[in-house]
Amino acid sequence: MAKTRSPNYPTLPLSEAVAAIRPVFKGENRNKMSRIVLAKHMGYTSLNGRALSKIGAIRAFGLIEGSGDQIRVSDDAITIVTAPEGAPEKQAALQRCALHPSLFKDLRKAFPDDLPSHDNLRFNLIQRKFTEDAAEKAAKSFLSTMRIVSGDSEEYDSPENEAEQENMEHQQQFTKPPPPPKPGVQRAEFPLTEGTVRLDFPSALSSESFEDLEEWLNLILRRVKRSVTKTNS
Repeated sequence: MAKTRSPNYPTLPLSEAVAAIRPVFKGENRNKMSRIVLAKHMGYTSLNGRALSKIGAIRAFGLIEGSGDQIRVSDDAITIVTAPEGAPEKQAALQRCALHPSLFKDLRKAFPDDLPSHDNLRFNLIQRKFTEDAAEKAAKSFLSTMRIVSGDSEEYDSPENEAEQENMEHQQQFTKPPPPPKPGVQRAEFPLTEGTVRLDFPSALSSESFEDLEEWLNLILRRVKRSVTKTNS
């Protein structure tokens, strides 16, 4: 019996796709490249499943164009990564990329006024012949993308992911102190009133990796802030 396949959709939200294209633009600018070179700029050593999935996502959003050995960063992607925050050109490029996937364009037409709830969108996707797992992932990607484009500073988490994160944070309160960092790894510790926050990172990081790390830390801090706010409300 043939395995059921869901319609195509970006496996990443737009914010993560933009983070993935930044080191590509810094490494190649407007130069044409092959898929393996593209993958290496994103931190992969081969065209494995993860690399191909990420390439598919950035292509779905229109952040790259061309094929074979003629791939290049798109003009919209260059605008997004180089224009200052709040620039109308940047916002217009984000809007175009957010609706570049045909699925996202169709969903926006189906919900033109307000974003649907996670459960409502998930049901809509299942009606479009998505499997339950794919509907869950596509719903999260769409809602996260639309909220970032609309100016919402917070990333979207599905109810399941939020519950899982809160459970992990609760368990971490009772874990033993971590072992000393391994050779070649630096540790930054931030003593707070509620406890100590620790961050381990390689001693040798490129400037591109530092920028990627900064984006991931900002994302983590937004999620932690949202979780704490909900707990205290």
